[in-house]
Amino acid sequence: MSEILTLVGLIIGALLYIVGLSVRGISGRWTRTTAVIAASGPATVIRWFDGDGDVHECPADTHETHHLVPGDDVRVWFRNRHPERCRTHDPELDGKGLRLIGLVLLGIGVLAGVTGIVLMFV
Repeated sequence: MSEILTLVGLIIGALLYIVGLSVRGISGRWTRTTAVIAASGPATVIRWFDGDGDVHECPADTHETHHLVPGDDVRVWFRNRHPERCRTHDPELDGKGLRLIGLVLLGIGVLAGVTGIVLMFV
């Protein structure tokens, strides 16, 4: 039984952890800044400055911005290569669930492997 847990834990855990790291890596580097909610005609938008001081905007249609009114501040992340795109949720969360499950399975695999070796000599 411990051999099965060892194999499943180590193989699937390593795969999930690698996929979680890949998801985080694929999303790229994001720069955090403070933006403001602004009224633009009938809609509301998010406006922020990039690293060069240029102003960018995108629609304020995310879950985090629905309750905000024009003039409110909101934290956004943008890419340096494409500063016209922003997101309002933390990019550190990308792949976090996969990484966590991978680490738990890796821990179970290591623990099962050590237990199997100890039981051989007891």
